[in-house]
Amino acid sequence: MTCRKLLLIISMFLYQGAMAQDSTSAISTVTGADLYKTPAANITNTLYGRLPGLTVLQGSGEPGYDAASMVTRGIGTYDNNNLVIYVDGFQVTSDYFQYLSPSEIATISVLKDAAALATFGMRGANGVLWVVTKRGQQSKPTIQFQVRSGIQQAINIDKPLGSYDYARLYNQAVSNDNYAVNGNQYLWSPKYSDAQLAAYKNGTGINVDWFDEVLKKSTPYTDANLIFSGGDSTAKYGVILDYMKDQGLYNVSNSASTSNAQIQRFNLRSNLDFNFFKIFEAKVDLGGRIEDRRYPNFNGPALWNNLASYPSNIYNVKDASGNWSGTTVYPNNPAASVRALGWASTHDRTLQANFNLKEKFDFITPGLYLNEAVSFNTWTRNAASKKATYARFYNGTQTTTDKTTDIVASGTSPVGQYDWKQANLTAGYDHTFGVHAFSAAVNYFASNFIEDWNGELNGSGYNTGNNIYHHYTNLSGRVHYVFDNRYVAAFGFGYSGSDNFAPGHNKGFYPAVSAAWILSNEKFLQHNSVINLLKLRASVGKSGNETSNAGRYLYQQYYVSNGSFYTGNNSFSGNAGIAPSYIANPRIFAEHSVKYDVGVDADLFHKLNITADVYMDKRGGIITYDNNTYLATLGTSFMYQNVGKVTNKGLEVSADFNDKIGRFGYNIGAMASYSKNKIDYQAEVKPVNDFSKTTGLAIGTPMGLVAEGFYQMSDFNADGTLKAGLPVPAFGAVQPGDMKYKDLDKSGYIDQNDVTKIGNPAYPSLYYSFNAGVSYAGFDFQVFFQGAAGGDYNLTNSSAQTIAFISNANAYSIANGAWAYYPDQGIDTRNTATYPRLGTQLNTNNYRNSTFWMKKNNFLRVRNIELGYSLPEGVLNKLRLSRCRIFVSATNPVTWSSLLKNYNLDPETPSGYPALKSYTSGLSLSFK
Repeated sequence: MTCRKLLLIISMFLYQGAMAQDSTSAISTVTGADLYKTPAANITNTLYGRLPGLTVLQGSGEPGYDAASMVTRGIGTYDNNNLVIYVDGFQVTSDYFQYLSPSEIATISVLKDAAALATFGMRGANGVLWVVTKRGQQSKPTIQFQVRSGIQQAINIDKPLGSYDYARLYNQAVSNDNYAVNGNQYLWSPKYSDAQLAAYKNGTGINVDWFDEVLKKSTPYTDANLIFSGGDSTAKYGVILDYMKDQGLYNVSNSASTSNAQIQRFNLRSNLDFNFFKIFEAKVDLGGRIEDRRYPNFNGPALWNNLASYPSNIYNVKDASGNWSGTTVYPNNPAASVRALGWASTHDRTLQANFNLKEKFDFITPGLYLNEAVSFNTWTRNAASKKATYARFYNGTQTTTDKTTDIVASGTSPVGQYDWKQANLTAGYDHTFGVHAFSAAVNYFASNFIEDWNGELNGSGYNTGNNIYHHYTNLSGRVHYVFDNRYVAAFGFGYSGSDNFAPGHNKGFYPAVSAAWILSNEKFLQHNSVINLLKLRASVGKSGNETSNAGRYLYQQYYVSNGSFYTGNNSFSGNAGIAPSYIANPRIFAEHSVKYDVGVDADLFHKLNITADVYMDKRGGIITYDNNTYLATLGTSFMYQNVGKVTNKGLEVSADFNDKIGRFGYNIGAMASYSKNKIDYQAEVKPVNDFSKTTGLAIGTPMGLVAEGFYQMSDFNADGTLKAGLPVPAFGAVQPGDMKYKDLDKSGYIDQNDVTKIGNPAYPSLYYSFNAGVSYAGFDFQVFFQGAAGGDYNLTNSSAQTIAFISNANAYSIANGAWAYYPDQGIDTRNTATYPRLGTQLNTNNYRNSTFWMKKNNFLRVRNIELGYSLPEGVLNKLRLSRCRIFVSATNPVTWSSLLKNYNLDPETPSGYPALKSYTSGLSLSFK
């Protein structure tokens, strides 16, 4: 039995390897070597398009907080969709996984169907990411060294208009505010004079590009690793040392008083394997990591919101007196935010220690064994900072009460920690009798997770937290039978218990059955020169999801503060009131999933591998805030119940072709995943009109009004009222140039009863990738594309870039298409407008969710391009090397997207800290 096979058996016996011929499971696998081709600080940003069935979307590029979102086979529930992650047989947090190095990883697999997930019981419904780290091989000692370095840049930054265009459009906005109702016309009443406009245009007026003041064009990235491995039949070792440093885009030095955003990571992994007395096999795995993060004290969403919303003409970076500028309306000078407030830092330490012992009882009967394994996983975070403040000035006058202070250091303080202990006890049997191959195992798994938060550093500062306890057990088993290498049958189950639910009602049984037919081993195909492998497989089974966004312990009653009540005779005293946060439900339980899968695996010509699956996931018992069970006259919050239902269907196809003609090698590959879900039931309060229901639609379907263009002057009477026959909007008075909506229920009013589906969910329904590569005479070249389609984006989600001027906001190029009619000024866009009229006052009509703001969010990226050269064997021998390769690569260099082209919004990261592209070069050496 191979080491990898043993490791998988240890933890709930999921499968015998993703590519095993007799596997009945739907599993996709990628190697760490493939992930290493994409230089990224966070391992999630190497997974785009690499694993069929795993949808990965890029998030923020901020160092240390740059995780991509991941879901398996689309969105299966409107509650919690987080998949579960295992490293070397034991569950880990998403944070632990994110900062593993590709140099540590042998393979990452995504487990997708019931055959693969049933043994995970109550934690399998959303899929599992299964990570196996590198181990030593039986060979003479080897040393491998890899290093790469380069620069990172923002993929895209959506900048606002400069001072001239801002002021020009602002004149329209304030004039539009002065709509003359009695004359049904707009009166030109600009704020900025022609002289001011001329100064902005010729460069003598204030025109500060805040993004240029705060950010730099590029920032460095470096990682390096050293791998030692080797061993003999009795002992093998694999030791990996890895270093990474990723710096941010802020144009500020790293000094005693200032800091760029950055993360520095040190990884150490030691995997040891021992065999002794021909009976015992032992493993000792240690994985440790140190992470150091540092950021300006004013950072994250608050800073990026200021960058987006502070106009270019408000003030210069510094006042004429040399002090930082600022006003009461725009107090947080973005340049001063990163240079004058000090910095904050965190120091993380993580350790995972796994110990495993297997006893082989072949002397009793061949194939019988016992296995014991334990894991200890700890994490701690401490914080430290240096803080200062600065006075704000405008035209020589101090504008706020802030005072300039010296930088002051704080002591180190704890932020958070967790302690996670897990154990597996396994008894198994694996043997072949002639044409019969049989394997079976039963496992008991226990997990105890304790989490303690004092406060978490994020972009806005520190969030307070609390102590969280998770106690979980799972009794699982698997039986796998193969007849004559042709017919395969398997049964698996998980019987799980969680302290998340009430005693006596906290356990569930999750079975699955699966089968496969290996047609290529039938006599009529056994010697076929074209078909090397052809396998049909099917599975059905049940799994669970114990985690809910509603929280834990919903069977217990909790109370929250709720206003005040007064007591007393002559004088009254206020007393804090409390109320139930919800009605406790003693029968609350885990959401369940019944999964169906039919797949085919084929290997043709020994060159072409094809895998295809169709699947359906029927979710039930989704934890839902039930508004329908109790009358509103109850006067309190309602109950969470297991009533939600969702159906999710889809298909996956992947193909890879590899061939070689002489010294010329080439490969091409592609994969596509399509998923579509529907809410079957969610305890929705029945709306007035059926077209307003979200039940029956996909999860996250945007709801809003149907836009019909803009009101024109001809729509109004002389007194400013709408003409007869036009429906009256219920969202405030409207004027020419405002948004016009469709009265769907023909009530004569535009109101919430006219809300309906206005687009597709933001999450893509189609996710795909394709790649190609060639090699010749030591040179190799690879290009990898990844894209998504079927999702829509609501432009108002990027409100700072979309909603001009209101609440002292900025203006972007989208506002150039605003409706306006000032013939005396040569302005008339009534027939060409692509944006409603501008204004500086709150407008509850124009920026509502509507079809007007919904845009397609399809995109295609070049995720990675790499060119490498490996020295020939003769040269390597002279240098006493077994391998030497130099390479250059580009990550995310090109993006095709209508959202990017038309609105200058990145399709995955439209606002905030931008996603990154990088250009790196590297060297890989292996010593004899």
